[in-house]
Amino acid sequence: MTVTGINIEEKVRNYEGVNTFIKSLKPGLMKYGRLTPKQKQFAEKIIMNEVRQSEVNVEELPQTLQNIVNYDGELKFVKDIQEKYKKYRRLTDKQVSAANNAISREKSKKSQKDLNIDLVGNTIKLGRNIAMDIKKEYELDFHPILVDVTKVITVSEKAMKLEAKLTKENGGICRCCGRTLTDEMSQMTGVGPVCATYVGVPHPASRKDIPLFQQKMSERIDEVGSFEFWIPKRQIKEWNGHAAVLLKL
Repeated sequence: MTVTGINIEEKVRNYEGVNTFIKSLKPGLMKYGRLTPKQKQFAEKIIMNEVRQSEVNVEELPQTLQNIVNYDGELKFVKDIQEKYKKYRRLTDKQVSAANNAISREKSKKSQKDLNIDLVGNTIKLGRNIAMDIKKEYELDFHPILVDVTKVITVSEKAMKLEAKLTKENGGICRCCGRTLTDEMSQMTGVGPVCATYVGVPHPASRKDIPLFQQKMSERIDEVGSFEFWIPKRQIKEWNGHAAVLLKL
């Protein structure tokens, strides 16, 4: 027994850690049944240090470190960082940030619920970045800014996966770029002349051309079809219809 009250020889005999010195003592201890005073002194120092390192007052740690210490998921990357903290009691800001981001993504993924709820008449305004991503993924010649949500596919803690089509309704701004419509024909059709060209439907020259334009635009929208995309809940802006329902899911 040592002055610390810990039976060092018993600790060495049952040691399952990674310290090579402690491991090297085990064969001699098994053979002779004891350690020399100097071996005990060094072994006690190492073992007591490991005991101190294993004791963490989690409640006094910043929340970001609490997330890491309390992590019980399956991500090896986070577990490795967790072990580094338990061993060395310090992490870089980069390690803390990366681990917390990974934990957040895992939590968000686990919170996802597949819904596949069909919707009608839910027109929402998308942010330009999301519209640009849709344009790129689906190889469109325009940005779908005003869209009719046709289905809520998946809902997670912070985002939604939606299915939508370019709206056929006039929302007061250009449905393809979101800019304010200034000329009469654009205001009456809900799309500017440049964006109409991108969609592939000539802009009407006069009022009498509007019915044909609307028909052609409707056909073109049906031809383009629907597209799927993820959108953060905070970026969903109610436009008309029942978009508020989406915000409450």
